[in-house]
Amino acid sequence: MSTSLSRRDFLRIVGGTTSAGLIFLLLKPKSVSAGILPPGALAGSDFSAICLRCGKCTAVCEQQAIQIDAQGFPYIDGMSGWCNFSADCVEACPSGALQPFEPETVKIATAVIDRDRCIAWNSTGCRLCYRKCSDLYDAIWIEPDGIFLRPHIDETRCNGCGACVNVCPRAATPGGSTTRGKAVSLRPLG
Repeated sequence: MSTSLSRRDFLRIVGGTTSAGLIFLLLKPKSVSAGILPPGALAGSDFSAICLRCGKCTAVCEQQAIQIDAQGFPYIDGMSGWCNFSADCVEACPSGALQPFEPETVKIATAVIDRDRCIAWNSTGCRLCYRKCSDLYDAIWIEPDGIFLRPHIDETRCNGCGACVNVCPRAATPGGSTTRGKAVSLRPLG
């Protein structure tokens, strides 16, 4: 016995499948990448066009700062490690998507403190981001405010290394926003 679809049934199936696909595209999980590319990355679409997504930059990163997003591209968010600008990733990159840079002047992001989540802004005792940054770049300064010692980011000195994010004691959620993750996060430049 042969069953054939009527034109109406065929259009219902195609319409339903198309609708399901559109809903999936709109609701699918977004990449956890914070959009912070490793140092020396080519600008914007040039990077994504040239990057082979081979993971070699991740493998050589001693600080474990470079992670891979859902599409296979490298990114830095400070959650698992911080960038020391060693340029090992540039040397490992076979495609040229990561280019040589000046470690003293390169800037990949800017740290941002979520004052609602920051322990130092809401009680006393925490200065971990300040201490870590004091050892590295001196981009975080403390403002005494009564019993509080509140950290602030000097955006002109911050290079986006992520060390402050890495030491923040707030509960970490990979790819979390400043309202759901750590009290310090990295903001892309621009």
